[in-house]
Amino acid sequence: MSDETQLTQIEEHDLYDALKLDIATVEKRISHYPEELREPVLWLATYVAQECGREIDILAARAKDLNFDMDKTTWSKVLRGRWNRRVVGGPGGTRFEPLTTPIVKLTRLLAAIAALRRDQQLKERAGKVPFVKTSRAEVIWNFIDELRAEDRVNKFGIIVGRTGTEKSASTLEYCRLNNHLTCIHQEAPAKPSYSQFIADLAAKYNGSRQSSWGRMINKIIESVNAKRTIILENVQRLYVEKAEANQPVFNFLQKLQDETRCTIIMTITPVFAETLTRKLANGYFEQFIGRAGGTGEFLRLPDYATEEDVLLIAKSFGLQRADHCLEYLVKISREPGLIRILFGALQKAKIAAESEKAKLTVDHIRAARGED
Repeated sequence: MSDETQLTQIEEHDLYDALKLDIATVEKRISHYPEELREPVLWLATYVAQECGREIDILAARAKDLNFDMDKTTWSKVLRGRWNRRVVGGPGGTRFEPLTTPIVKLTRLLAAIAALRRDQQLKERAGKVPFVKTSRAEVIWNFIDELRAEDRVNKFGIIVGRTGTEKSASTLEYCRLNNHLTCIHQEAPAKPSYSQFIADLAAKYNGSRQSSWGRMINKIIESVNAKRTIILENVQRLYVEKAEANQPVFNFLQKLQDETRCTIIMTITPVFAETLTRKLANGYFEQFIGRAGGTGEFLRLPDYATEEDVLLIAKSFGLQRADHCLEYLVKISREPGLIRILFGALQKAKIAAESEKAKLTVDHIRAARGED
């Protein structure tokens, strides 16, 4: 019996147990799928786990609403690695055998998953301000792309910027475009809790928060490899000031990167960047910063958006004659809160303009800001 058709212990158990959706398990189950199908099915596993409450019935109903009528058994088999093979035999002799014809045509399955993805993206975007690819966003994306190269020596990346310098918006959009399984985004807990951090990270790979500590750690390590990227926002929250060299989250990240060769991107504030620099003197962060190529390799974002970017943002909202009020818009973008203040004013003004069935003008912005 070949290695490909022989059931592993975990697969054999799962045939008769609850559907498992963690990325490590699903990745093993679908390793025999055509390459073009693997990534979509991995996305599907996360969609079911995080958006459907792990209920296949909900998945089937949503797909049907999008004109892809496939029963829950079909979807379950796709996620269990049984799209193009069947189980034969019994206990002690159970094995997989290839099917002559898959349970659903590849083109139809890919189209169904693509429709679900589009629908989910529309729901995620509903009511939100539009993403605008500014010059700062492009710099952030290029920085991440360079660090993700498999032959890259230093695969830690540190992005330094004040609140309102587009760090979160840019990294979230990067993950959306690059699939949140290959590239995941995680906000640091409000407090430097190692257990909370591990639970959050395991959940990103569809691990259960109710699992034991060791199982969560294993799920993370099993799910991460040299092609994976982890983007961590506001890493300064994870630093324990009084702990000195005992920094469990930073120790874990260093070990994870050493063992898996994954890429880890961290966003921090300028104040914490200074803390890192000071701590180099006592040796604790020396290896950590070394993996980022040294402090000279930090990506330091400018505080203020360029005039060109401010104009681009205003036009993305449909602001009429935006170039004629550019000085005013730039002034707003440099208030405390920076570019977020401009986005907020434009969003509020656009809602008011739409309620009037009118085109967005600078007068709507002034009214939204109470400047009448």
